[in-house]
Amino acid sequence: MAKGINQKGKLLYLEKILKETSETHPCTMQEIIGRLQEYGVSAERKSIYDDMEVLRSFGMDIKFKRGKFTGYYITGQSVDQRENVDIPGSNTGFAEGTAGTPAGSVPAQNSGQEDNVQAKQKKLSWLLPPSDSEEDKPVKLLCSNKKKNDIIAALGNYAQYKEKEDDCFVASVQVDENPEFYGWLTQMGRDVVILKPKKSVQAYREYLKNILKQYK
Repeated sequence: MAKGINQKGKLLYLEKILKETSETHPCTMQEIIGRLQEYGVSAERKSIYDDMEVLRSFGMDIKFKRGKFTGYYITGQSVDQRENVDIPGSNTGFAEGTAGTPAGSVPAQNSGQEDNVQAKQKKLSWLLPPSDSEEDKPVKLLCSNKKKNDIIAALGNYAQYKEKEDDCFVASVQVDENPEFYGWLTQMGRDVVILKPKKSVQAYREYLKNILKQYK
């Protein structure tokens, strides 16, 4: 793809676009690409994902959600605040469809400890950025609150979290379903279970069957 005339300012333009969003006014990836083009910046999805990670490392709490309002946004902003806001820090609570720490029936066991694991999070190789494409369905994981801190430390802002009853919550995340991902699932035992899609459940079942064959 040919580079635009303002390519050096790409990160700043992306920051400006995201600071004009809110939970009820998110921006899809296609809209972000279009807005960047208006500023004379050519960009592909992968490079924008990388730039978002840079902005997150500087404290921008960038989230992704599906539903009535689908797209990327910065948490903690109302419509009136979008024009002139400071870059917000991490948000340790979440409502349905947002990313962060389970709230309500999923309270933090130790907020200080949780902040630490979030800050020290190292991206796992099988984690993929959220996608607004209908073809890219996230894996939904049923997670036990007993392992909440460990799960959030692993998935971080790559996942969207939703409260559930029976002392558990659901994490929706885009993953590369490779042996490293299956190894993490195995390590978590019964505290993390794949709910959907069915093909992911079947693939993990086959992975476990192949391991058990080695011990017959």
